[in-house]
Amino acid sequence: MTNKPRFDYITFVIVVSAFAVLVLHTNNCFWHYTGTEAYWWSANIIESVFYFAVPLFFMVSGITLMDFFDRNTLGTFFLKRFRKTMIPFLVWSLIAIVFDIYMGYRKWDSLDFRAVYQLVFGVKVVSIYWFFASLFALYLCMPLYASVEKEKRKLVFSYLVIVGFAFNIFLPFLKRVFTSDLYTLFHVPVVNGFLMWPLIGWLLHSCELKKWHKAIIYVLAFAGLMFHICGTYILSKDAGHIVGLYKGYENVPSMLYCIGVFVLLKDIGTWIMRYNWPAKFIKWLGLYAFEIYLIQFIFLKIAKSTLMQPDLDLTSMWYRLGAPFVIIPIIMIITKLLRFIPFVRAIVP
Repeated sequence: MTNKPRFDYITFVIVVSAFAVLVLHTNNCFWHYTGTEAYWWSANIIESVFYFAVPLFFMVSGITLMDFFDRNTLGTFFLKRFRKTMIPFLVWSLIAIVFDIYMGYRKWDSLDFRAVYQLVFGVKVVSIYWFFASLFALYLCMPLYASVEKEKRKLVFSYLVIVGFAFNIFLPFLKRVFTSDLYTLFHVPVVNGFLMWPLIGWLLHSCELKKWHKAIIYVLAFAGLMFHICGTYILSKDAGHIVGLYKGYENVPSMLYCIGVFVLLKDIGTWIMRYNWPAKFIKWLGLYAFEIYLIQFIFLKIAKSTLMQPDLDLTSMWYRLGAPFVIIPIIMIITKLLRFIPFVRAIVP
């Protein structure tokens, strides 16, 4: 066992989140509920349990990027972000269009510059790439957060999270639950949408939590998970379609749950990363975490295509929970091979 830097647990969080994202997508049958599907009760549980994936990515971004001014100029910061995220997003979106044409989903003669632009930036060719729009918005706002003096960050970020939670999340949630027409005052734009998650991540990383703090967080996290699972199941079962009252990343149940998961993974990751061999294995997996998100669409599209039907049951538990263990090694091999090719390695950073 060796002493590791306190940032090392972040790789563990990223690896777990990358796996969770893929499980959410192989469990996509959750969204096809019409009131009669027998598999849906398990799909609802899987969806809710792995719902933490995307928020945790944003929390990690807040931790790793908050001090970028210590390392880079503003121009260098955006240049690095462009190389690491924008270029892969653009190229793989174009690859997805070509793949769709090959699979017969689109035709060449239906595409012109405007159509391609709409497909790529409207996130219509790879639906799971919606994540990038929020990520790019975060990058644009990061210089504002990073400019807060370090000695004032805990105070300022805590304030923003509290008022953001109150006005952007909690009050609107109560209004929806009680179907009230009361005016909910206003939103706090500086932490609207996903912009609150990087601040929460930074706070949870920087503040030392006592046992009673963690106990409260875990109780609230369990409550959030139960509201998500049971609330969604009961309302959807009665309605005959998915009711999203308790869903959404900017919603009370998911916020409570995701905070608890991050704290738990932080503690587990901190412990695991103290040991050489587990730490090396996690770091090795971490080299492919971004690519797991980038490239998985190919396998998801193939799974849904007529090439695999009717042999592959997308609603089976074997596919929903087992497919990630097959897809991930293949993506890692593809990524490794692409990184040997000059220029091409830019799309698998």
